[in-house]
Amino acid sequence: MATLAELVDGALRAAGIPIVGVSIGTDGDRATWSVQFDPAATGPQRTQAASILASLVVDATAKHTQDQSDVKAFIDAMPLVEQAIDLTILDQVNLIRSKLPTPLGAITPAQWIAAVKAKVDTL
Repeated sequence: MATLAELVDGALRAAGIPIVGVSIGTDGDRATWSVQFDPAATGPQRTQAASILASLVVDATAKHTQDQSDVKAFIDAMPLVEQAIDLTILDQVNLIRSKLPTPLGAITPAQWIAAVKAKVDTL
Protein backbone atom coordinates (compact mmCIF):
# COMPACT_ATOMS: atom_id res chain seq x y z
CA MET A 1 0.00 0.00 0.00
CA ALA A 2 1.24 3.47 -0.88
CA THR A 3 2.58 5.46 2.03
CA LEU A 4 1.53 9.02 2.71
CA ALA A 5 5.04 10.20 1.81
CA GLU A 6 4.79 8.43 -1.55
CA LEU A 7 1.44 10.09 -2.27
CA VAL A 8 2.73 13.56 -1.38
CA ASP A 9 6.00 13.05 -3.26
CA GLY A 10 4.14 11.76 -6.33
CA ALA A 11 1.67 14.64 -6.35
CA LEU A 12 4.45 17.23 -6.20
CA ARG A 13 6.49 15.54 -8.92
CA ALA A 14 3.38 15.13 -11.10
CA ALA A 15 2.86 18.89 -10.81
CA GLY A 16 6.39 19.40 -12.16
CA ILE A 17 7.78 20.79 -8.92
CA PRO A 18 11.49 19.99 -8.57
CA ILE A 19 11.96 18.32 -5.20
CA VAL A 20 14.52 16.14 -3.48
CA GLY A 21 11.88 14.53 -1.29
CA VAL A 22 9.28 14.98 1.41
CA SER A 23 9.10 14.39 5.13
CA ILE A 24 5.94 13.47 7.01
CA GLY A 25 6.00 14.03 10.76
CA THR A 26 2.50 13.03 11.85
CA ASP A 27 0.10 11.76 9.18
CA GLY A 28 -2.89 13.70 10.46
CA ASP A 29 -1.03 16.95 11.11
CA ARG A 30 -0.15 18.67 7.83
CA ALA A 31 1.85 21.28 9.77
CA THR A 32 4.46 18.54 10.31
CA TRP A 33 4.79 17.78 6.58
CA SER A 34 7.72 19.35 4.77
CA VAL A 35 9.22 19.43 1.30
CA GLN A 36 12.91 19.39 0.51
CA PHE A 37 13.07 21.43 -2.67
CA ASP A 38 15.60 21.02 -5.43
CA PRO A 39 17.59 24.25 -5.75
CA ALA A 40 15.96 24.73 -9.18
CA ALA A 41 12.50 25.18 -7.58
CA THR A 42 11.14 28.67 -8.23
CA GLY A 43 9.12 30.81 -5.84
CA PRO A 44 5.86 30.08 -7.67
CA GLN A 45 6.62 26.34 -7.60
CA ARG A 46 7.21 26.50 -3.85
CA THR A 47 3.88 28.34 -3.43
CA GLN A 48 2.18 25.70 -5.60
CA ALA A 49 3.73 22.97 -3.42
CA ALA A 50 2.30 24.59 -0.29
CA SER A 51 -1.12 24.61 -1.94
CA ILE A 52 -0.80 20.94 -2.87
CA LEU A 53 0.22 20.04 0.69
CA ALA A 54 -2.82 21.86 2.04
CA SER A 55 -5.33 20.32 -0.35
CA LEU A 56 -4.04 16.85 -1.27
CA VAL A 57 -6.64 14.14 -0.73
CA VAL A 58 -5.00 11.23 1.09
CA ASP A 59 -7.94 8.92 1.68
CA ALA A 60 -8.09 5.18 1.04
CA THR A 61 -9.22 5.74 -2.56
CA ALA A 62 -6.17 7.88 -3.31
CA LYS A 63 -3.89 5.29 -1.75
CA HIS A 64 -5.56 2.50 -3.73
CA THR A 65 -5.20 4.44 -6.99
CA GLN A 66 -1.51 4.98 -6.25
CA ASP A 67 -1.10 1.26 -5.50
CA GLN A 68 -2.62 0.40 -8.88
CA SER A 69 -0.27 2.83 -10.60
CA ASP A 70 2.71 1.36 -8.73
CA VAL A 71 1.79 -2.18 -9.81
CA LYS A 72 1.53 -1.12 -13.45
CA ALA A 73 4.92 0.60 -13.21
CA PHE A 74 6.36 -2.59 -11.72
CA ILE A 75 4.96 -4.59 -14.62
CA ASP A 76 6.59 -2.20 -17.10
CA ALA A 77 9.96 -2.49 -15.35
CA MET A 78 9.69 -6.14 -14.33
CA PRO A 79 13.00 -7.87 -13.59
CA LEU A 80 14.14 -10.41 -16.18
CA VAL A 81 13.50 -13.36 -13.85
CA GLU A 82 9.87 -12.26 -13.37
CA GLN A 83 9.45 -11.88 -17.14
CA ALA A 84 10.83 -15.38 -17.68
CA ILE A 85 8.46 -16.87 -15.10
CA ASP A 86 5.44 -15.08 -16.57
CA LEU A 87 6.31 -16.06 -20.13
CA THR A 88 6.82 -19.69 -19.07
CA ILE A 89 3.32 -19.65 -17.56
CA LEU A 90 2.01 -18.07 -20.75
CA ASP A 91 3.61 -20.86 -22.79
CA GLN A 92 1.76 -23.41 -20.66
CA VAL A 93 -1.54 -21.54 -20.96
CA ASN A 94 -1.12 -21.43 -24.73
CA LEU A 95 -0.35 -25.17 -24.81
CA ILE A 96 -3.55 -25.89 -22.88
CA ARG A 97 -5.54 -23.56 -25.16
CA SER A 98 -4.22 -25.41 -28.23
CA LYS A 99 -5.33 -28.80 -26.81
CA LEU A 100 -8.93 -27.85 -26.05
CA PRO A 101 -11.68 -29.73 -27.95
CA THR A 102 -12.17 -26.48 -29.85
CA PRO A 103 -8.62 -25.08 -29.87
CA LEU A 104 -8.10 -21.44 -29.05
CA GLY A 105 -5.42 -19.24 -30.53
CA ALA A 106 -2.29 -18.30 -28.65
CA ILE A 107 -2.19 -15.28 -26.39
CA THR A 108 0.72 -12.97 -27.21
CA PRO A 109 2.98 -11.58 -24.47
CA ALA A 110 1.58 -8.09 -25.17
CA GLN A 111 -1.99 -9.37 -24.73
CA TRP A 112 -0.97 -11.16 -21.52
CA ILE A 113 0.57 -8.00 -20.05
CA ALA A 114 -2.41 -5.87 -21.10
CA ALA A 115 -4.75 -8.38 -19.42
CA VAL A 116 -2.73 -8.24 -16.19
CA LYS A 117 -2.81 -4.42 -16.19
CA ALA A 118 -6.55 -4.49 -16.86
CA LYS A 119 -7.00 -6.88 -13.94
CA VAL A 120 -5.11 -4.45 -11.67
CA ASP A 121 -7.83 -1.86 -12.43
CA THR A 122 -10.48 -4.26 -11.10
CA LEU A 123 -8.76 -4.90 -7.76
